[in-house]
Amino acid sequence: MDKNRVRDALHTLQAELSCANTLDDASRQSLLATIADIHRQLEAGDDLPAAESESLGGKLQDSILEFEAEHPQVTAAVNQVAAALANLGI
Repeated sequence: MDKNRVRDALHTLQAELSCANTLDDASRQSLLATIADIHRQLEAGDDLPAAESESLGGKLQDSILEFEAEHPQVTAAVNQVAAALANLGI
């Protein structure tokens, strides 16, 4: 999966976040910050430290666990981004 597909998955996630009316502000801000970090990593490529790269996947996995029951569409979008990043080795 290439970077454009990751960007598409991020766009889908952002759209789901904008529709998730029951999502609290702290959770929304946390996910938006993670999305911004992923965009930054996509632009930086190999220039980003490996430890920072690995932490992005962990953040997304934590988000999945947090939203799974209450926000299934957000969870599905987060899963898409996580899978896309895993396919890029991030």
